[in-house]
Amino acid sequence: MSSDIRRGFVDIPEGQIHYRCAGLEHTDKRPLIMFHGEPASSYVLEPTIEALGQSRPVYAPDTLGTGDSSPLHVEALEVQDLAEISFSAITALGFNNFDLYGTYTGGHIATELALAHDDHINALVLDEAGLIPDEDIPDLVANYVPDLSIDTHGHQFYRLFQWVRDQYIYFPWYARDKAHWRNMDLPQPEVLFRKTMEVLKGKDSMPVIFAAVFRHDLRTALGQIGLPTLATAEEAEIVPGATLLDMPFHEAVSAPTEYVTEKAKRINAFLDTHA
Repeated sequence: MSSDIRRGFVDIPEGQIHYRCAGLEHTDKRPLIMFHGEPASSYVLEPTIEALGQSRPVYAPDTLGTGDSSPLHVEALEVQDLAEISFSAITALGFNNFDLYGTYTGGHIATELALAHDDHINALVLDEAGLIPDEDIPDLVANYVPDLSIDTHGHQFYRLFQWVRDQYIYFPWYARDKAHWRNMDLPQPEVLFRKTMEVLKGKDSMPVIFAAVFRHDLRTALGQIGLPTLATAEEAEIVPGATLLDMPFHEAVSAPTEYVTEKAKRINAFLDTHA
């Protein structure tokens, strides 16, 4: 972790939310709250947190049930529930007006926050929210979460590492054929290891969170957003009046430095325009 990134916890009724933050010296700027994708934690956003933190305060919480945040204590919830839990964490940090960033599951959460609490949010960034064709959802619900049952031989560690790795090769990870090949480079082994360790912390929450995401009608929600929005291609076509974030998505923790720097530059320019 960069020395420019700090870490902390905030209390909410459901437990504690762990967060990474940077750029706290920029007290003249509105804070940017960043929501990560699943699985893992705000670890996967670290390079972007650091880059954006050079010009504004940035806070990136671990979704409840993931990373170092408290576990989930429910067997089912909806994305709207995750959004309200996240809003509790934001207000507990003392923020009444802020900008939002979301990617994948974080994009679903940010979208619902933008609908429920638009009076507190100035601008929204959707960096690949993960639109899923309706016809693919039953198969994903049935097969996406791997078997991570614990045994005395430690097989769960190997299965989890393979799962994290294979998501970079195929989507979905279990469809191992050319039609589902993602044609992307694998991260460095150190990144795969650290991401696996972060995913392991939230393994018991994965079925609950993924089920909520797969049930969530993101397409309809995107069409109702009324905030200034910077979005990647699919989302920009749906969000009314959205500005296109014209960059292919790459996970920050495994992306080249030049890519992260350029994306941060574009996000900063958009947020400054709508300050």
